[in-house]
Amino acid sequence: MRIIFAFALLIVAVYSETCNRHEECKNTICGTGAEIHCIFHTCTCTMAASSGATCTTLSDCHDRCSFGRQHHCIDGHCRCTHF
Repeated sequence: MRIIFAFALLIVAVYSETCNRHEECKNTICGTGAEIHCIFHTCTCTMAASSGATCTTLSDCHDRCSFGRQHHCIDGHCRCTHF
């Protein structure tokens, strides 16, 4: 099982669209309700955090993201990565 998981991560890493700004993300498609952002030079779909809290830094985001997703403070709003 671990081998399959590692292989899946490798495939995602190889096919991930890279970026410096979210405007450069042309091939990544997000589902309904998600927005695309450039996070750590990778085009990533994000969803608003459950409270829709505003933020200045990541430490301002106190909600929990579901399924182990990560918090990010983007354009003044707490968002969770969405896969």
